[in-house]
Amino acid sequence: MLAWSGLCLYLVGGASLMAQHNYELYNQGDVIYISPGEVVTVRGDVHMQGGQLANRGFLEVQGNLYSDSAFQQTGTGTLRLENNDVNVADTQFVTGSWAVRGGQAAIGVDDGSFYDLELANTQGVVYLVGTGNVADVRNSIDFQPAGASGTPPANRLVTHDLSTGVPTNGSGYSAVFGLMNPTPGFSGLTNNTVSSNGNSSPVDVGYIQGRFRRAIAGTGGQYPYVLGLEPAGTGSQRGVQYVRLDFGANDYDVLAGYFETGSPNVISGSLVECGFNINYFGGLDHGEWIFDDLGMGRGSYEVWVWPQDDNFAPQSTWFITKDDSVRGNLGQCGPSPVGLSRSAFSGFSEFGVAGGTVVFPVTLAALVATPRQNAYIEVGWTTVAESNSERFEVERAVEIAGAPQGPFRYLGERVAAGNSAVALAYTWDDYAVTPDMNYWYRLKMVDRDGSFEYTAPVRARLEPGDSEVLLRVFPNPSTQPSVWAEIIWPEPTEARLALTDARGRLVHTGRVRLEAGLNRVSIPLAELAVGLYQLRVTGRGRTISRKLVRSGEE
Repeated sequence: MLAWSGLCLYLVGGASLMAQHNYELYNQGDVIYISPGEVVTVRGDVHMQGGQLANRGFLEVQGNLYSDSAFQQTGTGTLRLENNDVNVADTQFVTGSWAVRGGQAAIGVDDGSFYDLELANTQGVVYLVGTGNVADVRNSIDFQPAGASGTPPANRLVTHDLSTGVPTNGSGYSAVFGLMNPTPGFSGLTNNTVSSNGNSSPVDVGYIQGRFRRAIAGTGGQYPYVLGLEPAGTGSQRGVQYVRLDFGANDYDVLAGYFETGSPNVISGSLVECGFNINYFGGLDHGEWIFDDLGMGRGSYEVWVWPQDDNFAPQSTWFITKDDSVRGNLGQCGPSPVGLSRSAFSGFSEFGVAGGTVVFPVTLAALVATPRQNAYIEVGWTTVAESNSERFEVERAVEIAGAPQGPFRYLGERVAAGNSAVALAYTWDDYAVTPDMNYWYRLKMVDRDGSFEYTAPVRARLEPGDSEVLLRVFPNPSTQPSVWAEIIWPEPTEARLALTDARGRLVHTGRVRLEAGLNRVSIPLAELAVGLYQLRVTGRGRTISRKLVRSGEE
């Protein structure tokens, strides 16, 4: 056994240190320096009880690693776990606090983490053991380092004790491995099989088995999570379950993830997505990716998934679910669950996949909302094909802080064609709007069998224009014998009212005295047929107008 207490050990000038077979290296509160260019081999275990390892060279360990929470690690050197000399038939493990003890701000402050960690165990497995233990690297982990004796297989890092049995789900793994290098991409995950063999590789080596956390840069980027469960062959929903998170600007700091098989992912009720009735949810028979936001951060992101070792039933379309619900941007579907993406997420929890095979009866070409005459917003949509469609319900929400402020509320509906193979146009005019306010509109497209699909929302607003002149009509549409016209006018005036039908024929006229400000005038409809009408108010060179609809009796 080699032990240091009450002194500093320097390794310089080409020297090397080798402990004898089954001997162990202890550091009991002091500093061990490995200078640049030096190679140190320990043929037994390494125990770090307080103190510091200032590694600027190369440390090879043939045994296991132990540390306590007082231990510090500095320098830009490499530590390799390799058992080519002794214990060749054994796996190796890391236990204790080889961690950045906090978020990114704690790197180099309260830090026992490795700079570069290389895994070269001849059995292809290194364990991170101990309930609650964390091991981090500040730069990179290499799953199959060049120059290792005998070229051992790409290693898995398993974040659990071998002695207690490997958990079947990520939630059962007791330790966490972290990559605290916030640089996006694979640069900190060297020689993993996802980047070297393809995103859906059947080779289940070179990844984190269990729990994996990553530091996320505030500027964002693409962050691969090379994680999964124990390999168990095709059709078992295990092995590598690769997922990638693409961030914009954010303050998430550190995010941890794992994969959970048999996790419920069933969305109740009728669900239509990307034009298909969704009838398959891949949670119970495949699994879900679970993420924990350790810093309670904010920022939008996109999710990409590459489920492997799966036995999904064939589906016409696939999409990503979040928290057993449909979130993020609509329409981001694909023919396969492999390489699937979905964007505009925020917050973290669980992600799964769902699929469907039945085509929804409406193919929508466009949905637009257009301000008209600074008086109303016209919602228009076009279908290029309909099959057994029943109706289109128009819904609206107001905007607060740049997004729709739910819930969307029903405005009215249009009867669908039912069956059509040609382009058809529909409109709905919304008069109950106020200038200088953003409104969001969406359609609920309902089939004759009761199934339905929501469109992505669109936004429109009336500009203020001449804010002193305004005409509102309510209720509109109306089944009542009369409606109210609210007229805002800047000065007293005599005004003319004219009501014309859809062919432009005058059906009602009158004069009214308008005062400055708000005026309310009754418009008779009792003698009018059901249909569309135009109300015009003219005075002092100004004309304002509104459409109104005389509906059938309720």
